[in-house]
Amino acid sequence: MVNWVLRTAMAATALLVCSQGALSQTVEVTAASRKALGISTATVRTESTIEGARMFGTVIAPPGNSSPVASPFEAVLLEPLVIPGMQVKAGDPVALMYSPEYETAQAEIESERITAEHMDHLLERVTELRELGLRSAQEADEAEHDSKSAHLNLAASQRRLSAVRSANGAGRFKLVAPASGTVASISVAAGQAVGMSEPFLSIFDGQRYWLDVALPERVANTFSIGSTVSLAGNAGKGTVVAIDPTIDARLQSIRIKIELPETGNWRLGQLVDLSLDTAGHDANMVIPARAIVRTGGMDCVFVDTGDSFRRVEVNVLTRSREDAVLTGGVEPGDRVAISGLAALKNLAEGV
Repeated sequence: MVNWVLRTAMAATALLVCSQGALSQTVEVTAASRKALGISTATVRTESTIEGARMFGTVIAPPGNSSPVASPFEAVLLEPLVIPGMQVKAGDPVALMYSPEYETAQAEIESERITAEHMDHLLERVTELRELGLRSAQEADEAEHDSKSAHLNLAASQRRLSAVRSANGAGRFKLVAPASGTVASISVAAGQAVGMSEPFLSIFDGQRYWLDVALPERVANTFSIGSTVSLAGNAGKGTVVAIDPTIDARLQSIRIKIELPETGNWRLGQLVDLSLDTAGHDANMVIPARAIVRTGGMDCVFVDTGDSFRRVEVNVLTRSREDAVLTGGVEPGDRVAISGLAALKNLAEGV
């Protein structure tokens, strides 16, 4: 009996849409058909805080606020002299290293120093002879060039070892902190090899903190540089400073970077809850997520017009299991179908 009623209701309703084409914008539904098909509706509402638009991110160090420590040679870490969380000043020893190349580098610096002194002496001698007319201008220029080249080579070698301090024992040396701050991480353990110029220790100055957040593409597209977010447990606002131009194909998400306010006890790696500020977006509407159907590759809802349902394409900003946020297509106070959707979709498609 029930199946007969449903078939009759759908047949009667189908007669009302058959003349409107294969994909109808409006489906006329009688009161009897509405009851037989189990169609119910919910009201479109607006909210200042959108349920489901809550995310979390990871606190990271922004570019320019972290200083890496690396060895100028292939070496072995004998002993870390600091641990993560310790405060250091620029020039403080942070690691005891070993490398046979250290002794060679020291010898090269000494050799280059002697060479530079010798070239200075030759330049001084050639200059004196030039004044006496016993050397040509070209010879004086060549002597000056050789002296400058020797000093440049010496300076380059000294800069290479600018973060190195001598230690007791052949091949042993200490690396010093290039900047003041907090030791953020040490990626190798005592006894492990360290590659040349390969950072293994990081010092964070703690001046600024960023939040790394992965957002659904639809949500990320509503943000621009300078947009703000609200942070759980903090009265300050976060500010969007970077939006990744690429999309994660697997997760269909976009990473954004948010600068955190100074009023907060932030820690690197900390998870922070945030909610997306939607103030100023008056067109944002909230409906039950189950009201959305896919038709012709588009997100649609069926708006109740009294004696019919109008199929409307909508742009979904974000959605949770309970609610979806729309940026157009419906108005506050509209009623949208939340059940009987399969029947309405079939009728709209002329099935």
